[in-house]
Amino acid sequence: MKLILLLLFATAATVLADVPSYEDYWYVYADAQRIDLPIGHASPLVTDWDGDGDKDLFVGRFQSGNIMVYTNDGTNDSPILAYSGLLQAGGTNLSVPSG
Repeated sequence: MKLILLLLFATAATVLADVPSYEDYWYVYADAQRIDLPIGHASPLVTDWDGDGDKDLFVGRFQSGNIMVYTNDGTNDSPILAYSGLLQAGGTNLSVPSG
């Protein structure tokens, strides 16, 4: 019993020692409008999709499972995102089911 209590205490001390620090949030814009989803659940991915050296944005949507694509027409330091449509393969929208 003493060993379990000691382990719990050591774990709690470790967790409490690493309290996260959060910065203020910011909005992401594309085509001069804030990217906003109806439900609010999003899964973003930033990667150089088109091979031009700057990072593009993909946003997975919870409700539909579709993946929105935003290409970066700026730079990595000053991105200018433009909505390019839904991610497709063979002319069909790809989706990722939830659950």
